[in-house]
Amino acid sequence: MARRLLKLILIAGLLFWGNPAFARQDDPKLDELFEQLAETEDYQKAKVIEGSIWKIWLTSGSDTVDFLMLQGINYMSRGEFAKAISLFSTVIKIDPEFSEGWNKRATVLFLIGEYDSSIEDIGRTLELEPRHFGALSGLGQIYDLQKIEAGALSAYEKAVEINPHLPSVKARLDQLIIQRDKKRI
Repeated sequence: MARRLLKLILIAGLLFWGNPAFARQDDPKLDELFEQLAETEDYQKAKVIEGSIWKIWLTSGSDTVDFLMLQGINYMSRGEFAKAISLFSTVIKIDPEFSEGWNKRATVLFLIGEYDSSIEDIGRTLELEPRHFGALSGLGQIYDLQKIEAGALSAYEKAVEINPHLPSVKARLDQLIIQRDKKRI
């Protein structure tokens, strides 16, 4: 019943709201926000800028896609991962150029331990939005868990280069650098 209702909502949305808009990772405001993020030394200001970036990333331009994304995030936060994956997969089918659909599905796949599939979705996220520090951080975590030190270092370095205001990522990067340097001695 719920699946049938979701399909009806999806079809109605496609009919009444038209085709999905261009993915919001193409929003020209992002360039300026990323510049500000890299330049500011004020952590609180950085978090406001980061929030603005996430808001743009999460807005597809399609009411249908945005509704499905919110529902998927809701399911993800409640631990209903199969439902979340289903909704994010639908988002991807409707608008395959919307990077955050791929990123959210990658996140759920990570949470259920499907690391290879998560890496594939992260790859697509980064093709669409190479500055996606959240996807890069997630990729670093996966490589870290898999003991792929070079991959973790690379992903964390790129994430921190784009957004230097990620204290936990930066701390883990520093730990990995120390470990790597100890091995060289």
